[in-house]
Amino acid sequence: MVKSKCRYKRGMIRVRLLGGAKRALGREYVDIYSEQLALRDLLSILASMSMKGMFYDPSDLIIVVNGVDSSLLGGMDTIIRRGDNVTVLTIVHGGDS
Repeated sequence: MVKSKCRYKRGMIRVRLLGGAKRALGREYVDIYSEQLALRDLLSILASMSMKGMFYDPSDLIIVVNGVDSSLLGGMDTIIRRGDNVTVLTIVHGGDS
């Protein structure tokens, strides 16, 4: 179901990981072999692949599906389909407390 470091094919969901998300999984791309799945299920798959067995809280992530912020598409209920491109990056906060 999941493969990394291979050439992109139209029959996959391509996930690009940036920042802390990339560090958590130790790779920049993950290819998911599925017809469709909800964004929440994608995050569960990424958590299972994480080196620490967990992933970021969705509120700490920006997730873009085919160039559109997932919060505009239905949030965690967004359906991702074969051929879609998903980018996941962590939100970095800083400043005084």
